Amino acid sequence: MAEDRLSPTETGKGKVLEELRYRVNIWMWQDAVKTRVVLRELAPGRYQAEMSGTTQGFLAVLSGNWQGSLSTEMIYANGKLLPLVYREASQNRRRKTLKEYRFDYDQKKVELWTLKKDGTLKKRWETTFTEPFQDPLSFFYNRRLDGDPMSLKGKCLKLKGIPYPKPEEIVLRVGERSPEGLKVMVEIENRVMENERLQIYGFVDDDGVPTRAWTRVLLFGRVNAELLPESKKAKLPQLLGADSEVGLKPTAMAP
Repeated sequence: MAEDRLSPTETGKGKVLEELRYRVNIWMWQDAVKTRVVLRELAPGRYQAEMSGTTQGFLAVLSGNWQGSLSTEMIYANGKLLPLVYREASQNRRRKTLKEYRFDYDQKKVELWTLKKDGTLKKRWETTFTEPFQDPLSFFYNRRLDGDPMSLKGKCLKLKGIPYPKPEEIVLRVGERSPEGLKVMVEIENRVMENERLQIYGFVDDDGVPTRAWTRVLLFGRVNAELLPESKKAKLPQLLGADSEVGLKPTAMAP
């Protein structure tokens, strides 16, 4: 089986375009996970989105100082963000894990590489596709690229998610507008804890940014998140529109 070293793109590189910070409460623990979502420009037409979380306080003690992240390197082509490399990473005092999905649009193929104990990545699985998949982060930013979220009111969208370890469907249901914003529900696989499907409820503002969200996780119970005022939001349609003329080809670059 093939082996490879870690991909060279590092978290924290590139120009920060957006940084969303959230206060996350889990069951009885307030401000239990330090959470943020960051969008960076790596090069013209190429971006990286990352959602990261670090446990704090008593929950950090219980979890062995757990921290985790989802990150996606994306290319902007034909008005959409297409994932090139999608990563799921986590670690605590005892264990470190990494899954890396690599997309090749010329061959219409996606590969899964996983971390070995010696720090190298081993190819574990591959499949072909006829239409692009979306990971949670490219899904999030593509929905915001569509423009006014009010245009989706009352609709139900279904898209193909990451297909391993089993086929995944991402479902977005959009409700009515309230004083808190447009109410939405997203149904998605729990990418941190396998064999669990999450229903996440929340409110989004006029920029499509979640201002408040809640769900229930089997291991922890109710989880609530609230957008913090120090967050920096981006107007994505105006920000990325200039890249529509770059003419980049959606080919996965060598990791």
